[in-house]
This record gives sequence, C-alpha cells and structure tokens, in this order.
Amino acid sequence: MQLASGDAAISNRVETIVRWTAAAGSLLLIAACIVGALYLNHLHREVSRVLTENVASIVADKELETTLDELVPLLRGDHAQMSPDALTAELIKRHERATHQLDKVSEYANSDEEKQHVRQVADSWSRYWRRWSDRAKQPAENLPEFDRGLARQLDEDVLLHCSRLLQYNTRQVSESHDAARRIVDRLTWGLLAVGVAAPLAGLLLGYAVARRMHQSIYQLSVRIRDAAGRLNSELRPVTLESDGDRPPQDRQMRVIVEEIERVFQRLHQREHEVLRAEQLAAVGQLAAGVAHELRNPLTSIKMLVQTGLEGDSPSGLPGEDLTIIEHEIRRMEACIQTFLDFARPPSAERRRTDLLAVVRRAIALLEGRARRQKVVLKTDLPSAPVELLVDGEQIHQVLVNLMLNALDAMPHGGDLRVEVKPAAGDPPRVVVRIRDSGPGIAPPILARLFEPFVSGKETGLGLGLSICRRLLEANGGSIQGENAPDGGALFTFTLPA
Repeated sequence: MQLASGDAAISNRVETIVRWTAAAGSLLLIAACIVGALYLNHLHREVSRVLTENVASIVADKELETTLDELVPLLRGDHAQMSPDALTAELIKRHERATHQLDKVSEYANSDEEKQHVRQVADSWSRYWRRWSDRAKQPAENLPEFDRGLARQLDEDVLLHCSRLLQYNTRQVSESHDAARRIVDRLTWGLLAVGVAAPLAGLLLGYAVARRMHQSIYQLSVRIRDAAGRLNSELRPVTLESDGDRPPQDRQMRVIVEEIERVFQRLHQREHEVLRAEQLAAVGQLAAGVAHELRNPLTSIKMLVQTGLEGDSPSGLPGEDLTIIEHEIRRMEACIQTFLDFARPPSAERRRTDLLAVVRRAIALLEGRARRQKVVLKTDLPSAPVELLVDGEQIHQVLVNLMLNALDAMPHGGDLRVEVKPAAGDPPRVVVRIRDSGPGIAPPILARLFEPFVSGKETGLGLGLSICRRLLEANGGSIQGENAPDGGALFTFTLPA
C-alpha cells in the first residue's frame, strides 16, 4: 500500500508538470502570434492608406500641369487660325478647368511641405489671374503681345511651381514604396524569427518535460527496485495506467497541437496580406505611370493634327495621318487595358513580324517633331526584311519611348541615329541601337537607369525605361544604356532572331 501510494503521487506530479508546462508554453506562443497578427494588420492598413493618398495627389498634380501646358501654346498664338472670340472662349474654359483642378490638388495636400508647395502654386496662379483680368481692357492690336506675356508668366512662374509640386509628390510615392519595402523586409524577418523560435521553444520544452519525466520515472524505478530487494522477489514490469482510452498527457498535447495549428494558419493569412500590400505598392507605381504611357500616343496625335492645321487654309488630314491617329488611339486603349491588369507583367502576343517595318513606322510617327526641333534622323537598316517572332506593338512602343527620350534631350537640334544589325551568337540575335547627340546621361541617373521613379527630367516620372525593359524581357530581349564615347546617349536592345 505504501508503494502504491508513492507511485500514484509520482504519476500525479509528472502529469501536473506536463500539463502546466505545456499550457504556459501554448499561452505564450498564442500571445506572441496574436500580437504579431495585430501588428501586421496595422502596418498593412497604414501602407495602403499612404499609397492611396500619394497616388491620388500625383494624378491631380499631373492633370493640373497638363491643363497649364495646354494654355501656353494658346496664349503664344500657335493656333492663329482661331478667331479672337473663339480663342477667348477656349481660354476661359481652360482657366475654369485649371481652377477646379487646383482646388482638387489643395484637397489632397496632407503634409506641411506639400501644403507649402500648393500655396506657392495658388499664389502664382493668383498673380497670373490678376494680370489676366486686365486682358479685356487691352486694345485688339495689343492682345497678341499681351497674351504672349501671359504665356511667359505661366511658363516661368505658375508651371515652375507646379513642376516642383509634382516632383515633391513623385518623391513621396518613391519614399512610400521604399518604406513599404522596408516594412515587408522587417515583417519577413519577424515571421522568420517566429518560425524559428517556435520549433526551438518546442524542442526546449520537450527536452525539459522529457528530462523531468525521466527523472520522475527513474525515481519511481529506484523505489520499486528498493522495495523488490527488501521483499527479496523478482522485479516485474511496471505499467502506469490512467482512466479513459487516452492518457491525460496525450489529450493535453493534442489540444496544444491543434491550437498551434490554428495560430499558424492565422499567421499564414497575415503573410498573404503583407504580400498583398507589396502588390498594392506595385499598383501605385503603375498607376503613376499611366500618365507617362498615355502621353506618348497623345503627343503623336497632337503633332499629326498640328501638321494638318498648318497654313492659312488647312485642307484637313490625309488618309495616312488619319490611319496613324486611329492606330495611336488603339494603342492608348491597349495601354489602359494593360494597367487594369492588376500589376501582372504583359503577356506578349508574339507572331512573325518585320522589325524594319516597325522601325520605319516609329520613325514616320516622329518625323514631324524632329523636323520642328531641327533634329536630323539617320538610319542604318539592312536591305532585306528582318523577320522576328515578337509582339510588334510592344516593340513599337519601346522604339517610340526611346526616340522621344532622345528628342527631349535635343530641344535645339542634333542628330538621332537608328541602327539595326544582326549579331552573331548561339542563338542568333538582332541588335537595335538608338543614339543621340545630346548631353548624355548624368552619372547618378546612369547607375539606376532602369529603376522606377528615376529620371533626369524635371517633370519626368522615371517609368519609361523600366517599362521598356519589361516589354523587351517579355519578348525574350534585353536592353542597356550608356554614354557614347564621343558624346550623347546610346541605348542598345537585342531581340532573338
């Protein structure tokens, strides 16, 4: 009876140790997981809010800048064919639109520095508006010179502050993206720490429990052996039993395991939410690039329309120009559809295409602007067709982006050279080079040339080259940019032949 009582006491002691140790470890793990999940949810909401506000601000700023850009040529008299009354009505319409957009920009301003930039834009717009109010008092013969003065004030005062506001908001989007990246990295390390700490804690807990159980069972074995020696009888197997089909320790361990599984499922769900936040950051970048991507086709259409309106009595646009306009409108529709595709990379519709026809179409599109800027277009193309298995529209977009960048770098004239050469190798490839005689690429920009939001232009968003690289990679190609030895920028991209 004394031996049986001692065995029962030791068994109860082991069971109590296992139960309370497992319960304490489980509660600690659950508390850590709940705190981590709440922290993840808070960070996810904060990143989403900041990105949404920044993207809305940059879109509103870009709309205002576009409206002001459209006012400048009207005031300079680039549309001389318009009657004075029609011109005045069009200017009033644009002024009302700019005032409405300025109010929208003011609503989105949420930081002290951004509000300061908005105030500067509003003050410059008020100065312009006061001068505009004197326009009705001017004699008819003085209106052209007065309008040119208004255009200069817009360009040198209002648009300057608007560009600074756009640059500030662009930096804010870039900083938000970097902050989101840092948060994701920090959360990744946190999840890794939890993932490593939980198994280690389980191992230590199991080791501690096993050691205590081993000590208790050893003490029980010693006492049984001592009792057997005193009774001078052979030691028989000792079995520890408990009520029910399953020992209490087993039931307790099953409860702990089930709870840990539920907690890790919640952690897994939060991890998906963090990845979702990263995708939203990418969508924010793409949304900021919509204005850049639509600007090029709109510029092409505007140049063709302006060319058709040249002269005292414009005769309308020829059928070839109308075909190009329709093509550019379709390209804008395809661009919008691309951005609606929730940040997925473009799927290239690769089919057999004559690369030279794509190059000639891009050159024909930009000849008017090159002629106005006194830029000489030079080509070095093979005599035979160069047929590739690529998406012709995407390659056309790459060529137009690169050539527009080159024209932007040569506002007062220069040379723009386009070369297409076959390249030896396995597999064979085709090399396209676009070279200009501009000032070249600044060293800080050159080091991060194809990263988003990196641009050498004052009002550029820095998305064109990153989009070009993505389109070329979708077609099995690659691109690199550098400064030519004798000056100017040189962009080279290759495609599989």
